[in-house]
Parts: sequence; structure tokens; C-alpha cells
Amino acid sequence: MTTRSTNALGALMVSTALLLLISTSANAARYEIDPVATKTTYETKYLGFIPVRGVFTRMTGSLNYEPLKPATEREPSIHVIIDATTLTPSNFDSESKRRMLRGPEFFDVDRFPTIEFKSTRFRYEGEKLIAIDGNITLVGTTKPVTLTVMKSACEPVSSAKSARCTASTEVTVKRFEFGMKGWSGTVSDDVKIAVEIVALIVSDEKVAPSMMQTTTPARTSKENK
Repeated sequence: MTTRSTNALGALMVSTALLLLISTSANAARYEIDPVATKTTYETKYLGFIPVRGVFTRMTGSLNYEPLKPATEREPSIHVIIDATTLTPSNFDSESKRRMLRGPEFFDVDRFPTIEFKSTRFRYEGEKLIAIDGNITLVGTTKPVTLTVMKSACEPVSSAKSARCTASTEVTVKRFEFGMKGWSGTVSDDVKIAVEIVALIVSDEKVAPSMMQTTTPARTSKENK
């Protein structure tokens, strides 16, 4: 092989490697949950028909997503941490109501200051994201749940500084299963948690490890009995 041929082959190999690297970087992206733009609410019923609503005003977490790949080739994941100590009733708000909901009969935030969700599977219909399976840790107990996704969208990764993913999700949990048995005769067992997620693209170095260290130890269902 001539020197010219060797140089041409080497240049081709370098170019191919660069193209593969660019392609991989474009397809895989890491996002950080925007704690200001993301909204988390809860709702249950009093006496079976009176809505009792509230909000959690702080949430952190991260998302790994590949918006440029077909749905069948993606390996996405999401990790969400809700600051339960920021619970604030939206109606019937009072200092006594906040203390009650944050207390041991309900969210018990002194012992369990976070609510955590870790995904195990993203479900699609074609290219449309319809649900996210995962595990929720609430009041120290972890159980499998499925988040329903009403709508979702990701901006192109090419606009790296402003690209973001958004999703409207909700899940209904049985609070008694998590040991939240206060006012069991008047307040519904069903609690709907809705999360309007806004996740901003970041570099790998900027995803703060501290976000993943604010979780609380999980109790097993057996320990709650």
C-alpha cells in the first residue's frame, strides 16, 4: 500500500470515528428537572365529594432521553425527588391544616422529607409516550406504580443551551397502603399526584450528584403493618 493510500485510509477511519461520536452525542441527552418550572400537585376527596388539593413547591431530579432515536431503540430513564416538606394546601389552607398534612397521620415529613420516583420502563404507542412504569417511595414505603402521560414533547438537541423536555403526568395511589391512615373515615384512600415536568438539557458534568443523595430509606410493606 502506498503512503498516499495509507494516509487516505487513516483519514477515512478518523472521519468515521468522529461521525459515530457526533451521532451518539446527538442521540443521547441528559436533562435536569427544572425545580422552578416543574409543578407537582395532589388531590383527594373529603366526605367523598369535596376536593382537597395542594402543591409541593420544590422538586429535583434527572432525565436520560434519546429524542432522535426511534421509540423502539430508546433506553430512557427518569428519577424524580419531590420535597415533601414544601407541601402547601391549595384550599382550606391554614397553619393547623399544614401541620396535620405534614404530620405522622399523613405525609410524616419530619421522618420522610422526600417522595421519590424511579422509572423502570417507558411505554409507547408508536412514537407517542403514553406511560412510565416505576417505583414510588412515599412515607418510606416503596411500591410499583404507572404514571399516565397525557402529553409530552422534546425540543431538538441541536439547540443545546435551550433544549428541554416537557410532560404532563399523573398517578393515583392508595394512601392506606403507604401507612397514611389519618382521617380514614372521612378522607378518601385515593390520592392523585400530578406532575407537570420541565427538564432542561445539561452536560454530563452538570448533573449534580447531590440530587441523588437526598432520598430517605425505604420501609418494606411488612414493616408498616
